[in-house]
Amino acid sequence: MDAKFVQDANDGLLKIVEIAHWLLKWLSIETGREYQRQQEFERDVVEVQQPKEEEKTKIANSISKLKPKGDIELKNVQYRYRDHRYIGRKMINGHTYTVYGHTQKECLDKLKEVLAKVAGGKYTKAHRCQKTFIECWDKWYEQNKKPFVVKETADDIERVRDKVEELHHLPLVKVGRDVLLKLLNKIEEGRPKEKVILYLRAFFKAMFNQGMIKANPFASIVVKPRKFVRKPAFTYEQQVRILERLKGEEIKPIILIYLITGLRRRELDFKNIEQNLYAEDLILKALNLKGRNREKRYKYIKLTKQGFLLIKNNIELLKKWDDETVYRRFAEILKELDISGSIVNLRHTFATNNFYLGNPELFISRQMGHSTSQITKDNYTDLDYHLSKEKLLKIYNNLYYIF
Repeated sequence: MDAKFVQDANDGLLKIVEIAHWLLKWLSIETGREYQRQQEFERDVVEVQQPKEEEKTKIANSISKLKPKGDIELKNVQYRYRDHRYIGRKMINGHTYTVYGHTQKECLDKLKEVLAKVAGGKYTKAHRCQKTFIECWDKWYEQNKKPFVVKETADDIERVRDKVEELHHLPLVKVGRDVLLKLLNKIEEGRPKEKVILYLRAFFKAMFNQGMIKANPFASIVVKPRKFVRKPAFTYEQQVRILERLKGEEIKPIILIYLITGLRRRELDFKNIEQNLYAEDLILKALNLKGRNREKRYKYIKLTKQGFLLIKNNIELLKKWDDETVYRRFAEILKELDISGSIVNLRHTFATNNFYLGNPELFISRQMGHSTSQITKDNYTDLDYHLSKEKLLKIYNNLYYIF
């Protein structure tokens, strides 16, 4: 046999032996470690299962120091960041009693008052509730919603109240699952129906937690998950047609203001916009309606000189209109042009136009009042292969601010 072949074979066998030796060594080490871990685990289990008497006493003393005196514990009151208020809960005999407050002390006092009524037998029981649906609804709104929600949410609740008119004079305890299903089937699919479901669910949950009803009739109703429908931006051709149609229309400056600011429909303050204009910095201060709390948050929209003058020169015109009438008139114009959409699509058009103008993502998202630029990219920005920076500058005559 060839001497080189023999030498290569011997070298190969030596490497195999070295690898096998290393694997055996590694297995023995891992086996030892596993045994050690098992011993530690068993020791820990024994220590936990059989604590010493002195450790028991020490744990009991520490717990007694942490727990406040009385029936109510601090854990029963928690702060809710989503609506910036305190919520207190306590379960007694299968019923959860819920109260709300602006401060922790207020919430604790309300919870103690409710529990005192329960202990004294003065709290309303389900079988004793003789109130009608609308009486309970109005009381729930006054106590749980009105002090905490913004005007837009209050308006939504008022519209829901009107839509459930057939329940108004029914005793609350008579409003069952079948009655609610019959009502919901009559309402057309869409956002209004989603609002009805949202607030009816919250109302009946509150009534059940307060002991006004024995069972929550909404708990067993299965509702289809909300389908997110992404509204598109107006294409370049549609924007040209809209601008052409708006010639001679009184609302043309208002539509242009929506287009160059990206404001939501109700964020444009028609009556007090003059007070929110800053001539030195060419900035429009607008209320950001995002969020459910009453805290007013503002966004500052950068304008060009032409955009600033567009708003300043039409202050009197804005005072003559409101967002509802502008919404309806613009919808009529779109219908004439056979273009699907509404004034809401102008906000999406603002994001798309700024994207094609080359403005940074962070700038666009802050102008629109979004918490992250990802929201703007995913939900508002569209692709339009017929759109370009030069075309936008031409049709809008430098109304858009370029960062």
